[in-house]
Amino acid sequence: MRRILLLIFLVGVISVIFAGYVSKQVSEKPEVKGATIKIIDAVGREVEVPKNVERILALSCALREVVHLLQGDVVSKVVGVESVESRMEREVGKFPKCMDLPYIAAYPKLQSKPCIRSGRTLNYEKIIELKPDVIFVGPWSADEADKIQEKTGVPVVVVYVSSIGTDKQLQRYYESLRLMGKILGREQRAEELIEIINSYLEDLRSRTKGIPNEQKPKVYIAGRAYYGAHGILATDPHWPPFEWIYANNVASGISNESTGLSVDKEALIKWNPDHIFISEASLHLVLNDIKSDPAYQSINAIKKGRVYGVLPYCWYAYNKELGIIDAYYIGKIIYPDRFKDVDINKKAEEVFEKFLGNRSAYYTIVEQFGGFKKIEEVLV
Repeated sequence: MRRILLLIFLVGVISVIFAGYVSKQVSEKPEVKGATIKIIDAVGREVEVPKNVERILALSCALREVVHLLQGDVVSKVVGVESVESRMEREVGKFPKCMDLPYIAAYPKLQSKPCIRSGRTLNYEKIIELKPDVIFVGPWSADEADKIQEKTGVPVVVVYVSSIGTDKQLQRYYESLRLMGKILGREQRAEELIEIINSYLEDLRSRTKGIPNEQKPKVYIAGRAYYGAHGILATDPHWPPFEWIYANNVASGISNESTGLSVDKEALIKWNPDHIFISEASLHLVLNDIKSDPAYQSINAIKKGRVYGVLPYCWYAYNKELGIIDAYYIGKIIYPDRFKDVDINKKAEEVFEKFLGNRSAYYTIVEQFGGFKKIEEVLV
C-alpha cells in the first residue's frame, strides 16, 4: 500500500514539474515573425504594420525623425533615400544638396543608399525590390498614402513632421514622434526627444519671459524657404526661433500658424524691423533683392547694419535642432544680457549630440552655409 501511495505521489510531482516546464516554454515562445500591430496615423488612417520593423523607407522630410530616433542604427535599417538626400550639388541654387541636411551630415553613408524618389516621382519598382517593412511619409494626403500602399504592398504611415512654431503644431509633432517611436521599437527614445525639446524651450522662454513689449526690438526672418529658397519677402509669421524667445516678429499678424509666406514689399517697409535675420539657404537671393532695390535701404535693420545670417530651420524641411540653435543665437543678438553665458558653438555641439549623436556634424553644416554671422554686404 505504501508503494502504491509513493508511486502516486511521485507521478503527481512529475506532472507538476512537467506542467511548469511546458508553461515556461509557452511563455518564452518567440514572437511570430508575421506579428503586426494596428495604428492610427496622422491623417486618421488605420494601418497594420509589422511588430518588428527592420527595413525602413521615409519620404517627404520624414527621414530626419527616423535618424533622431535610431541614431547609430539608422544606416543598417534605412534601405533607400530621396534624391535630395543623395545629390551632391544644390539644384538651380534653390533646392538642397545632401550635405545641407544635418541628418545626412551626421550619417553620410545614407547618401549612398538607393534613390527611390525624385521630386514627386516615386520608383515603385525599386521600392518593391528593397522590401521595406514600413514607409513613413511626411505631409501627404490619405489618398496619396493609400496609392503608395496599394502599389507597393507596404504599410504606409503618414506622420506630422512639419513646423512646430505654435503649441498646436508642437503637440501634433509629439504625437507623430511617439507613433514613430512605437513602430520602430524606440518608444523610450521618442519620450527622450520630447523631453530634450521641452527642456530647451523651457530654458529659452525662462530667459526672455517678462520683457515688456516696448523693450522688444522688432524682428523679421527673411528668405524663409518653402518649396525652395526665396528672397527677402519670404517669411514666417510664427517662426519657431522667434516664438521660443518671445521675440516681436513684425509678421506675426498675417497667419495663426508657422508657415512659409510671401509678404508685400510695402508691408515690410512699413513694419520697419530693427533686426533682420536671413536664412542662409536663401542668402544669395535676399542680398540680391536688397542690392537691386533702393527702397529696402530705408528699413532700420538694413540702414543700421543689423542684418544677420542664421542656419536654415526650414530646408527640406524642418530642422528642429537648427531651430533651437538659431533661437540661442538670436537671443544673444537681441537680448545680449540674458544670453551672455551661451557659447553658441558649444551649445550647437550639445544640441547635435542630443538629437543626432554626432556633435561634429554641426561644423559640416556651418561649412555649407557660413554659420552665424553679421551680414556686412547690406551696407551701401
